[in-house]
Amino acid sequence: MAQPTATFLFLEPAPAGRAHALPMTSTRLLTVLTATLLVLAVVTGGDSQDRGWGDALTQLLAWPVLLLAVWRLASGPDPERPPSRLRSFALALAAAVPLALALQWLTGLSLAPWASERALWAVLPALAAFLAALALPPRELQRLAWLVVGLASASLVLGYLQLGAPQDSPLNPFPQWAPALNGLYANPNHQATSIAVALVLVLAWLLHDDGRERDGRWWATRVAVAGLGLFLLVGLPLTGSRGALLVALAGLLAVPLANGWLGRRWRRHRRLALVASVGGAVAAAVLLLAAHGWLKVDRQDESRSAVFAATASMAREASPGGIGVGGFVPWFEAHAPAALVQGEYFNHAHSEYPQWWLESGVAGLAWIAALVVLVMGSRPRPGRGLHPEWLHVGAWIGMVVVLAHSAVDYPLRTPALMTLTALLAGISVARALATATQPRVSTHAPVAAACPHPPRPIS
Repeated sequence: MAQPTATFLFLEPAPAGRAHALPMTSTRLLTVLTATLLVLAVVTGGDSQDRGWGDALTQLLAWPVLLLAVWRLASGPDPERPPSRLRSFALALAAAVPLALALQWLTGLSLAPWASERALWAVLPALAAFLAALALPPRELQRLAWLVVGLASASLVLGYLQLGAPQDSPLNPFPQWAPALNGLYANPNHQATSIAVALVLVLAWLLHDDGRERDGRWWATRVAVAGLGLFLLVGLPLTGSRGALLVALAGLLAVPLANGWLGRRWRRHRRLALVASVGGAVAAAVLLLAAHGWLKVDRQDESRSAVFAATASMAREASPGGIGVGGFVPWFEAHAPAALVQGEYFNHAHSEYPQWWLESGVAGLAWIAALVVLVMGSRPRPGRGLHPEWLHVGAWIGMVVVLAHSAVDYPLRTPALMTLTALLAGISVARALATATQPRVSTHAPVAAACPHPPRPIS
């Protein structure tokens, strides 16, 4: 008796060698939950301070995303996810963060146990987004990448609407701060970071060749995406974030290099590429000269440099164990030079790396070193006769942009950018694993086998 086909309506075709098939709804459900998690994190988590209900909802939603992603990753052998040292290393690095925070909180190693406990729950959305990216197929990851672009665009639109609005306007989600094109973020620097990431993703998509016929629909899509990129590019300098602008420009320059676009054009049109390179260098020099006054170090930057130096000095004194995650403010107020304490209030070191060192000690430095290894191991690599896909290039460079901006700011202290960056990291690792398993493609034409005695036609 034939098996009713209705039984298999909700089942994916089982890959060869797989013991069982996963429900099709698990992929869609994980995508929807991850997208909702990202939206909720961005809408409610644009501040580094505790938002109460917003953080609680995001952390609550992180649990089903986390559990579903773990279930899919541990569902059995899959030819698309073979055993890999990179995957094992990435999972171990991700698991180390909540384990270390739990250790600080439960053993009393932290000077501020309540802050370490809050940090433990705060990293759950980022951990869930990272694991979800590892568990989802490329089509779903592309949708999440475009969601990142859409959220950055919506935040920029909100920022334009905030201009000229009173401080207590309903358009300003952070009434304690005057609106300044902040959008969904309390700090305009973090608004600029999200725009920079979106710009990198847009440019990576524009430079890729999808192999489709270049008809009217193809050109219309390209023009629309290019217009969106121009909208983001115009809004980026209006945020006033010089650090984000510089790392964004570096990221945009890195996109054509990472996907091999510039190399291909150079080989095909050497003269045009040479003229474009010289023209780009001249334009960059002119822009730097024009922005010289804007890029000058002001009083705020000088104070940030002093905070950076003071934090590094305190981190050396607090080593090897550190003071515990979340203990920066009370420790800084007690040990910082009087000139800094009596001046502006600093709730962050305005640089992630010395603050990680201060709060986590030698273990934090080791984790940063391991993070660098993961970033380099997941980078897009041209070769095997294939060009890196736009998703891999955009996600990897977008992640690097956030990490680079973290040297002069604290974007990862916000739930929004922490979750977004974790998603990009997961996409980078996932696509690096997929690229490593692709068969080598020969760039040479096949050579026909020699036939010393060709058959004669039958007469």
